[in-house]
Amino acid sequence: MHNLIKSTIALAGLSLFTHQLNAQNLHVGIKAGATVYNNSGKELSRKFNAFPFGGVYLGFSGEKVSLIAEGLFTQTRMVTGDNFNQVFNGYIRNGKEQIRNAEFSFTELSVPVLVGFKALPFTWFEIGPQFTKIVNMNDRDEILTEVTNVHKDSYVSAVIGARVKLPFRLHVTGRYVMGLSNRNNTDISERWTTQHFQLGVGFGL
Repeated sequence: MHNLIKSTIALAGLSLFTHQLNAQNLHVGIKAGATVYNNSGKELSRKFNAFPFGGVYLGFSGEKVSLIAEGLFTQTRMVTGDNFNQVFNGYIRNGKEQIRNAEFSFTELSVPVLVGFKALPFTWFEIGPQFTKIVNMNDRDEILTEVTNVHKDSYVSAVIGARVKLPFRLHVTGRYVMGLSNRNNTDISERWTTQHFQLGVGFGL
């Protein structure tokens, strides 16, 4: 994980500030779109869900290389599987042992930092890490003694996708976001990760 972050920063610095320094353009704008995602975990429901997202972006671009960072807010949801109460019974409140398909909702702030490579006249392929902080966790069914003892409040993902420039300072992005961190914060040996398919539209200010 640390090697991915260091490699991305080094590549961005080398490409932007050595090869493209004289051709850089500043990009600032707002962005919105939708994320379709699912959670991976033995005791979790793996159904796909969709939520909107919104935020801002800031970046630089040269003739062939770009570097863009975004700040995106979105809602996500995690639903437990049929055996969650049995496996994680040490983290369940008294009297809640029989609940099935309990739901947890999260408000997340994600910051992707992406290096882009121009492949076609209006198309850039992008890759890099995404850092996510969960700013609010809601245990809707109140089944856990403490939600932060079960679910970590931050995680790291890898992003790959494309950005297409359009007229009127618009651009469209399509991305696949693969979770790298284990989001399970308990002592039980089960790995929780999340994958996202994301479509967004940005408008330059």
